[in-house]
Amino acid sequence: MASTYPTSLDTFTNPTATSLLTSPSHAQQHSDINDAVEALETKVAIGNTVLGKYTSYTPTYESFTLGNGTVSAKYCQVNDFAHVFGSIVFGSTTAITGNLGIGMNFNADSIYYTPTTWTTLIGTATLYDASTGTNFFGVVQAANNNTIMKIFSQGASGTYVNRGFCNATAPFTWAVSDEIKWNVYFKVA
Repeated sequence: MASTYPTSLDTFTNPTATSLLTSPSHAQQHSDINDAVEALETKVAIGNTVLGKYTSYTPTYESFTLGNGTVSAKYCQVNDFAHVFGSIVFGSTTAITGNLGIGMNFNADSIYYTPTTWTTLIGTATLYDASTGTNFFGVVQAANNNTIMKIFSQGASGTYVNRGFCNATAPFTWAVSDEIKWNVYFKVA
């Protein structure tokens, strides 16, 4: 029988200890299993290309100039699910000029953002101040029609933790060797 996978699951007849080699046919059993394994290999592919291979990308930015800083960013997409992570290390000409936004290389599903409301967190960020050796925790939300991720710093004011835009002076004044790392997961539009 030819394998019907991945459209449907194959049905095999398992021989018992008392089955003759002709019932089911021993040669047919091998042929069926070989067909099923070949169908699995076709579906899974070579080099993890279907199940998720990470690919480097160069993000776009909003209110940010990389200058002589360095960026490393990668993404992986499996069906309509994406994982995007990366880091930026500031150089002497790197600058945040407003509320920081970093391109995701995908459009996130509309469940994460609408123009009138910030809805769902899609990941976390680490904001590193090299001059003090301090890491600040941040969160990431989709913005601008789900093409940009906004980085927010976390702060304590009163009883609850709040968030504020990451900008030139928040959560600290950015300088050489400071670093931003992000790690996000989301459904692709």
